[in-house]
Amino acid sequence: MKKIQAVSWALFDFAETVFSANIISVFFPLWIINILGGSSYHYSFVYSSSIILSIFLGILTGKLADEKGIKDIFFRFFVVSVIFLLFCLYFVSSLIYALLLFFVMNIMYQQSLIFYNSLLKDVSGNKDKGLISGLGVGIGYIGGVFSLLIANYLSDSHSQTFLITAVIFTLFALPSILFLRSEKTEPEKIKIKNILKEKNFLLFLISVLLLTDAAHGLIIFMSVYLNKVFNMTQDQIVNTIAFAGIFAIVSAPIIGYSLKKLKPSFIMKYIFIGWIIGFIFLFVSNTTTIYAVAIFFGILLASLWTTMRVVLIEISPQSQLTTRFAFMALSERMASIISPLTWGIIVYALGETAFSYKIAALFLGFFPLIGFFIYIKFLRTI
Repeated sequence: MKKIQAVSWALFDFAETVFSANIISVFFPLWIINILGGSSYHYSFVYSSSIILSIFLGILTGKLADEKGIKDIFFRFFVVSVIFLLFCLYFVSSLIYALLLFFVMNIMYQQSLIFYNSLLKDVSGNKDKGLISGLGVGIGYIGGVFSLLIANYLSDSHSQTFLITAVIFTLFALPSILFLRSEKTEPEKIKIKNILKEKNFLLFLISVLLLTDAAHGLIIFMSVYLNKVFNMTQDQIVNTIAFAGIFAIVSAPIIGYSLKKLKPSFIMKYIFIGWIIGFIFLFVSNTTTIYAVAIFFGILLASLWTTMRVVLIEISPQSQLTTRFAFMALSERMASIISPLTWGIIVYALGETAFSYKIAALFLGFFPLIGFFIYIKFLRTI
């Protein structure tokens, strides 16, 4: 393991979580809905559309990068693109331009994650991938908590918030741009149809799709959920999410270390069960217990991101890692399409009430329940 590369890899988790927290989860959707006159429908439609395009692009670029051995080059290109577009967001003041810029920026961001995850094997040397994955997630949540608090309390406008986000993202993404390199491998022609014939891989993808559907639904709509159900202000929302993030920070390295002692695929089974329980807790929560539920989901998110990519690495050949991470991204992104649309349809059908948001959240709990039974079938194939 090369320490400079491992540290650089983990620091990008800090940067990408800053983007996820400030842009995808909290400030951008609130800006679209409360300031620019948009709605949850506008945001969910643009988010889902950008995900659809990123799915096809990810498979093509992932396959090409694996065949040519240039996944680090693709990674740098997409990260630099995100940096440029983040700074551009500072100058936007209309709904249509904000949505268009976010559409392109989210595509670049999603692509960077595919190549970032595939580089875990290169920086860990296969021996410490669980620990490094956990450290990355932990550092990432430090980034999420830090950026939420800094952006919320040091900015007087959304434009300043986006500028602060751009600066923080750039600073912590820079080491990965400079130091991350992929290992040299022999050129190999990858046939997509052969990958899709592997039963264990397909079962894993489907189960991950259903589980991450729940996770993405939580990430995308949690700020709006806290506002609509519990009448929380922006400051209260940020504090609640930051509070949950603290527990994610602490738990991620512990989970990563446990992956050295216990089989990652074994731990993953109990993560499914945790998510099922979590959505039930969310449905019955009140203004007091919501903080305990937030802590629980913070631990669940850290467990999911830490363990999922390690399981994929263990069941995949090294020469095809980027392609297979692209397929896992496809699985996750399909979930990113399903959950916002599902949420939007339920809220639209039942009306903008606290009850409709609770029903939408509870309904998402069915996805990890179905995924759990599929994951059990996956375990029987490995």
